[in-house]
Amino acid sequence: MTLDLGARGFETAAHSHPYDWRDTALYALGLGAGEGDLPYLLENPRPKVLPTFAVVPGFAPVFEALKRTGGNLVTLLHSGERVEVLRPFPPDGTAQTRARIRGIWDMKIGALVLVDTEIAVDGVPTARTTWELLLRGEGGFGGERPPALLRVRQPAGKEPDFRTLVPTARNQALLYRLSGDVNPIHSNPDVARAAGFERPILHGLCTYGIAARAALRELCNDDPSRVRSFEARFAKVVMPGDTLVVEGVTLEEPGTAAITVTVAGSGEKAIAQARFEYAP
Repeated sequence: MTLDLGARGFETAAHSHPYDWRDTALYALGLGAGEGDLPYLLENPRPKVLPTFAVVPGFAPVFEALKRTGGNLVTLLHSGERVEVLRPFPPDGTAQTRARIRGIWDMKIGALVLVDTEIAVDGVPTARTTWELLLRGEGGFGGERPPALLRVRQPAGKEPDFRTLVPTARNQALLYRLSGDVNPIHSNPDVARAAGFERPILHGLCTYGIAARAALRELCNDDPSRVRSFEARFAKVVMPGDTLVVEGVTLEEPGTAAITVTVAGSGEKAIAQARFEYAP
């Protein structure tokens, strides 16, 4: 086993990520934005920024932290994500992001690594993220089981407050990867087949962003300043070209909703557990 358990607590130096409206618009396009999303795509007036853009400046420092574990990154499975928004992202600036390995836990089938990031834009704290990452084949080292992971209990028998169909394009992953998530399992057919898939799969973070986008529109009147956090656990892969069904059910606690994402063709849940928090 190559896993270095001493990597627990490792923290990267700050990674600098300058960006402008082109980058935030490209991220929105990668999630399927179109003519109905012009406030996120045009430079004048100053555009809105999708809250889940927080994952973009995290790619480099999170990857640096993962490499520190010594695990085989070819086996990596992204199993969950949380974004907490401290203030809306400005449409341009320089993000400074640090990543820290919170812990490494034994899942038997693999090692679960939780990586937290802190993001400041032009010196102002803007967002925090947590990346739930499974290194398959690196488990069985006798370590502790992980802390309790997200479980969202939906009210029995309650109909969804919203239901949105979102078609994805065959080239969706090729477009989404331009924001920085260039894992070849999403673009190279040979790599995808070696991993057991018939063709490249869609990024889990793309599905995650699509779900958050639907909740933002339906529950927050398309106002990013009302979004507080979005946490989701990924259940099944999505193939580019699939149509997704995003459903939201508001919970008893004001400003919270359970979100699910189902693949229309198969009926399988791509995201079965997700919690969206917002200013009501």
